[in-house]
Amino acid sequence: MIPPEFEERVSKRGMVLRGWAPQLRILAHSSVGGFLTHCGWSSVIESLGLGKPLILFPGGSADLGLIARLMHWKKVGFEIERNDVDGSFKSDLVAACIKRVMVDPEGEQLRANALAMKEIFGNVELSNKCLDEFTQLIENI
Repeated sequence: MIPPEFEERVSKRGMVLRGWAPQLRILAHSSVGGFLTHCGWSSVIESLGLGKPLILFPGGSADLGLIARLMHWKKVGFEIERNDVDGSFKSDLVAACIKRVMVDPEGEQLRANALAMKEIFGNVELSNKCLDEFTQLIENI
């Protein structure tokens, strides 16, 4: 799927990983300004836990689209525009969405909101407390 010579063209300014990538380590790097995501819940949590805004590009299953709409509505990301009939998209719209979220002044609020979510999604103590309370509720049923 990768065009010929692509890896060579980007070798001085990026890299191509085949197979598993250390997503959390990559997202935690200071040079990462946003996350183009398929909208899986774990990926959304990891990104917001590090305060990174989302470029929402949901895949084929229904829950991914719902997560994308929720994150767009919560103003922590922006969804890439697609054709309503067949789901197709155009490269210029992908580029515009990335620029909007990561660079443009209109994305400033998204970036601020995503950074604010770090206090919730990145808080291990809060997460453990919620899990403990949930477990207690189930045990008491």
